[in-house]
Order: sequence, then C-alpha cells, then structure tokens
Amino acid sequence: MAPASDLMAIDVTAALPARARERLAALARPVELAAGETSDALAEAGLVLFVMSGALRVSTSAGGKIAFQDYRTGGAAGLVEAVSGAPPGPRAVLALEAAAALALPAAPLLAAIASSAPAAFALAQRFAKDVNAREPSDDPLQRIFRDLLRAARPLGEAGWTVDPLPRHRDIAERAGVAEEAAASAIAHLVRLGVARRRYPALDIEDRDALKALAG
Repeated sequence: MAPASDLMAIDVTAALPARARERLAALARPVELAAGETSDALAEAGLVLFVMSGALRVSTSAGGKIAFQDYRTGGAAGLVEAVSGAPPGPRAVLALEAAAALALPAAPLLAAIASSAPAAFALAQRFAKDVNAREPSDDPLQRIFRDLLRAARPLGEAGWTVDPLPRHRDIAERAGVAEEAAASAIAHLVRLGVARRRYPALDIEDRDALKALAG
C-alpha cells in the first residue's frame, strides 16, 4: 500500500489540493490484515480508519460497555465522530476478511477538508449516502459470543469462566460457523480485555461486555 495513491482512492482526500494530500500522506499509516487478524492500528485516540478493501470490525469500550461497528470497502471508522466534535478514542480492530486500510489523524484531516470547498462537498456527499448505513449485527461472531455466555460458569464470588475452553473446531460446530471465526472471536475478546486465557480455561473478565457483544 502507498498512502499517496490510497488518498486518491478516498473521495474526501482525492478532492484535496495536491500539497494537502502530500502532507496527509506523510502522516498516514497503512494497515494490512489477514482474515481473523487483530490490530492495534486504532490504539491511539483521534484516528480515522479508511477501509480500502475487505471488511473490518471496530470495537469501542466506553462506560463499561462495548459496542462494535463493521466497515467494508469505502467505509471510514471514526469519521462521523471526528466531524461531530467527539474525536474517537482507542479502539480494537478485527479483520472479518482480508483487508487493507489507511489510518489518518483526525485533526489534520479535518483541517485540510475545512480549507478545501471540493473536499468539504465530497464529505457532505459521503454523509448523505452512508452516515446511517450499518451492517447487520447478528453474525457468526455473535453466535460464538452467545455460545460462550451459555458455557460460562461462576468462578469465585464475582468471576465467570469457560473451563475447559473447547477446541475452536468444537466451538465452531456448536455455533454453526467456520473454525476461523471461532478463533477470531476468542482472540478479539482477549484483545478487548473482555476475556483472559488461563489454559485450559477462558476466564470472562467482563460478562456484561460479553453480553453486549452477543447482542
């Protein structure tokens, strides 16, 4: 991936003057993930992630609850929040399929757009088309999260655990999903801090968050 050429493929940045794009390209961070892979690309607050290809799930933890949103080619995680004046905080990223994306700091991105009428118009067009677009939330990962909820048993006074954690293949068969989806779901829970591996168990650190992810 080359940030300069990728910026030409994004509607709002393609409309910027060349020099503004060059400045943004120097700040951009390419992200390439295999299916099921997780990333810390959004571990820093105030970043916008443009999905160039594939599909990504971006999860946010706030107020003790976790919410997630899926983005496919052309989507922009964090753009709505940045424009609304609430720059996004740290988030976890999971590739639902092989994906390529470009992370940009929101502040210089918005400053560049604000100084360019064509870019501001492109941003308005984007929002008019897809600001309310949402992916269905009842998906294979949710079925796995529900299965883990059902399998969890009390641990001590306040904890919960799945002990032993079944093989990914067995989890996948129970949930009716691919084995890769089971592995991805568990890795995602660990990265979010919702669960912790304690072989052979999976300890649920935040049962309420797991419930929220399960839908």
